Formats: sequence, structure tokens, C-alpha cells
Amino acid sequence: MNGNAPPAPDADFTVTTLATRAMEPDSWQAVEEIFFLSAAPRDFATPNERREFLNRWTGYYLECEPENFLLAIEPRGRVAGYLSGCVDSRGAARLYRDIPYFGLFEDYFAAYPAHFHINCHPRFRNRGIGTTLVEAYLERCARDGLPGVHVVTAAAARNVAFYRRCGFDVSATRRWRGEDLMFLAARL
Repeated sequence: MNGNAPPAPDADFTVTTLATRAMEPDSWQAVEEIFFLSAAPRDFATPNERREFLNRWTGYYLECEPENFLLAIEPRGRVAGYLSGCVDSRGAARLYRDIPYFGLFEDYFAAYPAHFHINCHPRFRNRGIGTTLVEAYLERCARDGLPGVHVVTAAAARNVAFYRRCGFDVSATRRWRGEDLMFLAARL
């Protein structure tokens, strides 16, 4: 194994969809916990502000594409990480409203129509789970005939190296509110 390859999962994690586990209330609670452990803002003025923040980043995927909301389940049945995906970025009108910079790279959406957000619980990071989720999503998108998938992150973020290891070799950088955002894409 070379030094740039992602680690192989060190346990038998399975990938399923949130739609499949919808009747298990702990699944959404785990996603919410992982989301807030991974989110930059840690403090919110009110519970409503906290709910709105969660809804801005997960609501569309939960309501409109639950079949593309993937969960990594560890052997004891706990959610170790999730990937929330959208197969038609251009057609996801709600995301243009919810995520202020969403349309910043719209000129790439025809070639790379699908996108995703991914988070793993801190105790399960660096164990290959993120790679497993990304590979599962890329396989779904390829099977559906999509030409490519993209992500957007801060240009200086640690996760840029992760996406590059996952095959996201097309990139562009643009400024938004004083920060460089990076578009990373993979052809399918």
C-alpha cells in the first residue's frame, strides 16, 4: 500500500441508506450527532437556530433524496458516518436558497451533476469509512449513468487530500466572502 492510499476499513462496516433504516429512530439521532460533531459552529443562540442550521445542510437530502443518504454501519449496528448525496445539483432549487454559495460553481454542474456531503464520527475517522461511503456513492452514480460527481470545500481544508485520494482530480477555486472555496470533481 502506498502512503497516499486511503486505509482499508479495519472492521466490517456495511453501507445502507437512511431510507432503509428510517424506522430505526437511533439512525437519525446518530446522523445529527455526527453532523454537529463535524460542524464548524458549535454554539447556537437558540434551539431553533440549531435546528435551522441542521436543516439547511441536511434537510434537502433527507426529504428529497433519502435513497442517496448513505450510512456506514459498524458491526454493532451503530452509525459510524454518513454521506448525503444529490444526483442533480442544477435541479435542486432548494439548495440554491439554503446554501448561499451553492451556485458558485454552477458552470460545472452539467459535467459533474451529482454532489455530496460526508461526515464520520470522530471515533471512526481514519479507518476507511469515508472512502467506503464515497466509493458506494460513486458506484450508484455511475450505475445511474451520471457523467461525474463533485464536492465543494474550503481550499485550505484537510479534506482536500482525502478527496484527491478518492479520485477527485478536477479542481477549480473561487472566492466567496473572503474565503477560497474549492470545487473538486471525479469523472465516472
